[in-house]
Amino acid sequence: MTTRLDKFEEPLKTDLEELLNRFQRTDSVRYEDFSAIWRDMNFGGIFLGIKNLKEKNEFSRMALTAATAYLLPPYAFQVRVGGVYILYGLYHSQSSFPKQKIRLALKDWEDVQAFTQDAMGSQHYDVVYILHKLLGAKAFHFTAMPVPLVFVKDKKQRGTTNAEVAAKPASRPQKLVTTQMLEEVANIHQHYKQLKESVVVQNPESNLNLLRQNLVPKLFNSVMSYSTWQKIHMDGRKEASELNLEEPSTSSSSFDPRQESSRRANLLAAIKARSYGQVVEAAKSRRHRQAELSSAAEAGPREERGFGQEPGAKPVPVPRRRQRFTNSLRYRTLRRLYENGGIPEEFLKCTKLWKLSKADGDETTERVAKRFTW
Repeated sequence: MTTRLDKFEEPLKTDLEELLNRFQRTDSVRYEDFSAIWRDMNFGGIFLGIKNLKEKNEFSRMALTAATAYLLPPYAFQVRVGGVYILYGLYHSQSSFPKQKIRLALKDWEDVQAFTQDAMGSQHYDVVYILHKLLGAKAFHFTAMPVPLVFVKDKKQRGTTNAEVAAKPASRPQKLVTTQMLEEVANIHQHYKQLKESVVVQNPESNLNLLRQNLVPKLFNSVMSYSTWQKIHMDGRKEASELNLEEPSTSSSSFDPRQESSRRANLLAAIKARSYGQVVEAAKSRRHRQAELSSAAEAGPREERGFGQEPGAKPVPVPRRRQRFTNSLRYRTLRRLYENGGIPEEFLKCTKLWKLSKADGDETTERVAKRFTW
């Protein structure tokens, strides 16, 4: 979905909820009552105003996906009936080409079939008729997942907005453990304690200690300690963010180019020292030329090609490195076999290739090239 159409998602859900609320107030599941509300709200006009075909397709998919949620549990039967009617109206009112289909996962199709059986048993045939009309028009696109599964992450990561920073911390434990809930837990715990005491009186030999003492005070203290820790944690994060925001202003006011250059020089020196302190192991084919670790001080200044000399001075000649000749692997193997007495000495001599081209005493006939004459 494009960024331009993101702002229409929440208003669309609000309009769908308004349509369903008005349909619920009728206390009916008839299609004629729903169609009257649909026409009164002019709900089919939500597809007007979009001229781009790509945006039409995206908005149609968004609308059908938002309406499909009301077809599935845990909504009531009347709301699910309204979801069926909304899907029918949106599918036939969309102006996209080709028509976008209703994405439905296979695991949710069982719930739709059970809903259809309930409608048949309650003799709500208009609901069944609308579902069969959608199936006949091939409006459903059966998939493995309810939403498209994407393995590549979006490269455009949204930055942290002010709303996200100023969001309130989660307070579900505080909302769950209320005063009424604690009173109810205390009453249930007291009743359970009386039942256990009656069992112990009937069977004095039984040693059942399954009661947790001071359950309600411990639960209340746990919630309060969590709330205190959450407040301290949020205050610490707020102070850290404020310090991070203040650091650039203080550092920019006391900027010293000498300190900056010194810090950069120290950083480069540390990187070079770390690089020269590691010796890369040579490959197997270059074992005779293994690298050795040497410091920059031992290497001394470069004297080749006139580096480090005064301008105008005669360059110091650098003796060339004598190339080392090594015998081939074949010769070394034959030499080792000859020393062990495995082959005669004549195998060590080079083979004359021209001797293999003709036998002894044969004369070679030279080929005369014919020249082209005009």
